[in-house]
Amino acid sequence: MSTEIQDCLQGPVYLVDDDESFRKSVARLLSLSKFKVYDFASVGDFLLKFSRSAEGCLLLDIKMPGPDGMELLDYLRKEEVGPPVVFLTGHGDVPTAVEAMRKGAFDILSKPVEKERLIEVIRNALIHGEESIRKEKDRKRLKELFATLTPTEKKIYQMIIEGLPNKAIASRIGNAERTVKLHRSNLSRKLNAQCVADLVRFHFEAGLR
Repeated sequence: MSTEIQDCLQGPVYLVDDDESFRKSVARLLSLSKFKVYDFASVGDFLLKFSRSAEGCLLLDIKMPGPDGMELLDYLRKEEVGPPVVFLTGHGDVPTAVEAMRKGAFDILSKPVEKERLIEVIRNALIHGEESIRKEKDRKRLKELFATLTPTEKKIYQMIIEGLPNKAIASRIGNAERTVKLHRSNLSRKLNAQCVADLVRFHFEAGLR
């Protein structure tokens, strides 16, 4: 197991629940299990401390006074921020569970939950979050590479992705075929691509449209 994964398995774990006795009990259990735990009595308290980081895991009750867990999930997904969300609730009916998962929750657990099951889900969520952060960093790096292409190279790249051969590309942009080949060679070098398959893979891994 890599050092990064080992570090991420410690948290942070953010626990948001208005039931103080339950919240403190779970926080103590997780602390004894070597997690870095931060507990909050409300969504508002959490947002005051939230740094918009995707690191860690968010344990979240669904039904709370004021903004509830589902509203917080909606906010995090709209802003495209925050760690994986695990709902830990006494209101885990089937329609609620389906809605939570549809909106992007990592998992949903009903109170009371067994210690082993809770820790297993938290660890899986932490690993998932770490992988998501890594993929986002990779996408950012690839987009920075794509930004180094000239406008003409970007047009040619898009036509390559569409499956057009050099001759058709040359006809469309009004250049000689040998000029297209030169642009194609340059853009492939900039994107570290050895073949068309590499260019197609780059397109999807960078999240280009």
